[in-house]
Amino acid sequence: MGERDLTIDYRVKVITTGLIVSWFGFVIFSLWAFSLPDVDPTSMMIALGGFFIGLVILTFAPWRSLLTSPVGDWMLLVWTMAAILAVLMFELRRMDQPNGMGFLLVVFFTAATLTPNRTLITIGTIAGIAYAAAVISFNGFETTALVGHLLPFLGAIVFVLLLSVGIRAQLEQTNDAYHQLARREAALADQERELSQLYDVSRTIGAGSKLDEVLPELVGRVAMSVNARIGLVLLYDPESEALDLMSPIWVAGHTVRADTFHLGLDEYGIGQRVFMSNDAEVINEMSRDHIRDRLVSELEAERVAAVALRVGNRTIGVLLVGDKPDAFSDADLDTLHSVAAPAALVLNQMARYEHARSTSERMAELARLKTDFVSVVSHELRTPLTSIIGALGTLQRPELAPEDPRARQLVEMAAKQSNRLKTLIEDLLVVSRIEADSLPMRPSTIELEPLLVGLLESLPNGDRVLFDPGNTITTVTADPDHLARVFTNLVDNAIKYGGDGPIEIRTTMGRNEVHISVIDHGPGIPYEQHDRIFERFTQLQPHATRSKGGAGLGLSIVKGLVEAMDGRVWYEPSVGGGATFTVAIPTP
Repeated sequence: MGERDLTIDYRVKVITTGLIVSWFGFVIFSLWAFSLPDVDPTSMMIALGGFFIGLVILTFAPWRSLLTSPVGDWMLLVWTMAAILAVLMFELRRMDQPNGMGFLLVVFFTAATLTPNRTLITIGTIAGIAYAAAVISFNGFETTALVGHLLPFLGAIVFVLLLSVGIRAQLEQTNDAYHQLARREAALADQERELSQLYDVSRTIGAGSKLDEVLPELVGRVAMSVNARIGLVLLYDPESEALDLMSPIWVAGHTVRADTFHLGLDEYGIGQRVFMSNDAEVINEMSRDHIRDRLVSELEAERVAAVALRVGNRTIGVLLVGDKPDAFSDADLDTLHSVAAPAALVLNQMARYEHARSTSERMAELARLKTDFVSVVSHELRTPLTSIIGALGTLQRPELAPEDPRARQLVEMAAKQSNRLKTLIEDLLVVSRIEADSLPMRPSTIELEPLLVGLLESLPNGDRVLFDPGNTITTVTADPDHLARVFTNLVDNAIKYGGDGPIEIRTTMGRNEVHISVIDHGPGIPYEQHDRIFERFTQLQPHATRSKGGAGLGLSIVKGLVEAMDGRVWYEPSVGGGATFTVAIPTP
């Protein structure tokens, strides 16, 4: 749509007003002419008929288009000259002194229509000559009377000419300002349209979390924005060096599952050309060459447009729309470009997310299989191991013990290693249950001090541990078996790796929880290992582990059991060196 011209609008309105006045003047002139006593009816009918035909032509003329060419100005010139002739005829037959108002009205109308200055000067000159003829006809060649009438008349014409120049300049400024506002409004409308499209795209993106959910809606929004019936995305696969058609595609408001479709970059096709050149391309008329394009032939679309999908400086694919009722325009390409950038970013991120999620799901499945395997194997090992431990215990009874000291030593060693293997199997079972979230939980209210005292009495070297219950409330809500296992592991680690220094257990009161700290003053844990101490199979000092036993599951079990009881556990260095593990258990 072209820009509106205020000058043309103004001139059309002035001409419309002039036509109304002309028709009114024609009626008055006709009644006056036929009232004259000595008028020739035939001549007058011919003159009035000419005026009538001229007014009809002027009334039905396409002025809006005529004023954009010189033809309009020529028609205005003929019109005003005819009007001057009619006024002159009227003045010559009047019995009064000519006053020139009719001629001035014609000149004023000519000025109001903003005709070129040369035309206006010509009309003013002709009007002056006609007025002078009327004055001479009435007064004769009297110089004083002629000058007295013409000077004011010429002054009025000059004033009208200057007024016309001022109006024209003001109207041109207004027209320029209007065009600037119109262009700004059009630019704002384009920005609003782009923002609306981007909003639709972002809303579509937020509507789903999977690529096959978001893709058709996203492509559908883009296709509808350019009035296309088909929309699809081709993504580049670096491994096969081909463009893969993403399924589903969008067709006439519906999603359609598409078969696997690969387009080699060395094949002929609009998608390949756009991907390689990053230049948008439009096909508004299909030719024989386009039949070679497998994708276009498969779509059976008469018109196709495609733009590259880019993320930064990397092209990831092609966005293609087609089957539009009319030809694709430059505005359609601008629209596709405006939505291609955010669409490319989203599709790239979602494709990466899909890949990561599938990888994560495979890893989770492997972890589940591993946990199931560990659980099954542990169960299967525990049954024969229980029999072995029982048999070895029986052999250690005095009445059945071997007489050979070396044999007794071997039985004792086998019993010790069997118990160690039993502990490892039980730890693996607990870990597998924690991972499978199938750990049985029987919470109850526990008196903490008797539990810890009994635990220390049952542990080897438990007399090395100094227990200070303090003045805190020592009643907690937890599973007693799990809580005992937590502190057994922590105290056992402190005894193994805490050196020869003292080991302490302290209790303090936190907010709605009791903090129990197991403190040793051994070599401590290196700073770079702090983030790994609660991971499974973590052995921070392998050489010590080999000599003192352990599979690196103790702290992992502690963390899993404490969190299963809605508690917390953390590590911090001891004052003066060593390690402090603190467990926070909720109070009733």
